[in-house]
Amino acid sequence: MKPASSLILAVIATGAIARAQPAPGEPPKPDDGTAPDAQPPPSQPGPISPYGDAPPARPAPSAKPAASAKPAPPASAARPSPPHKPLRFPEVLTTPTGWLLPAAVLYSRNSIDTGGGVSSDNRVGLGDVAEFGIATTDQIREHDIDSEKPAQIQPYVTASFRLGVEESRLFAAQPGLALGFRKSFERVHHSAKTRIAELTLAASKHLGADAALHVGAALWDASLQNDADGPTMPREVTLHGKLGDQLRVFGGFEARPLPRSQILVDLGWAPDFCYHCGDDMAGTIKLRPELSWGVRYQVARFMHIESGVRVPDIGNFNLLDAQIFGQITLTSFALSDAVENLK
Repeated sequence: MKPASSLILAVIATGAIARAQPAPGEPPKPDDGTAPDAQPPPSQPGPISPYGDAPPARPAPSAKPAASAKPAPPASAARPSPPHKPLRFPEVLTTPTGWLLPAAVLYSRNSIDTGGGVSSDNRVGLGDVAEFGIATTDQIREHDIDSEKPAQIQPYVTASFRLGVEESRLFAAQPGLALGFRKSFERVHHSAKTRIAELTLAASKHLGADAALHVGAALWDASLQNDADGPTMPREVTLHGKLGDQLRVFGGFEARPLPRSQILVDLGWAPDFCYHCGDDMAGTIKLRPELSWGVRYQVARFMHIESGVRVPDIGNFNLLDAQIFGQITLTSFALSDAVENLK
């Protein structure tokens, strides 16, 4: 009996397996629903959309952005512009400082005073180590032997070149240093030819964040050739020959009591030509001390307004000769930015 029953059970199992297999060419039948739902394989379509249509199969993840995504900006446009270096003025009011203009920065100062003087100073920074400028100054004075009150010789055109190192460049406590040379073109006025030249060495040091001190030395030279001496050859009078007549010390101070306002004071020198003065009536040249004080106000990043009082000769402290001046200073970083973008 046991072998017969075993044979019957084997035949029944074989028939059940044969019924479970699909016929050739027939797709497999779906499950009867008793098994839990399983996630469809990646190759099967996703769920039915709410609009009633079956969406296509989900695409495989790709590293490429969608067609509607905005393209990335070019590297040149995405690169931020470099920050501007702090602008430190090359002059206090009338005297030079130990600071230079940043590279490719354009600087223009135009001034007028109650004495009728008009001046203009235009410079450009060169590589953070030098600057070149062309200016017209109203500080050069003249008078004759029978006139004690000097008057401006204007326009008096000068060219200047300065070089130096910025503050704290070589060591921590190093002041800003600038060696400058200024020379005028020959000026013919009232039948007299005059020229000036000035060699300066200036040092500037910040005293905290809102104050600075400037000090320097100037070596002056000048010439006067008076053509009103008759038929004889006019003699040229020069300032060089005695170092004591040429060497002068100048200085200035500035403080910032408010974020956009500065108080400025400086002491400088300027030549004074006297026609037909001296023992031989050939003329004389002297250096006059000038005292100036005023304020500087920042109207915008590119514009500063300065105003104050200037005493042309403090050796003869006559308040009637004091002058009130006003000047506007314009600066531009446009050329500097263009140069940086070329790198």
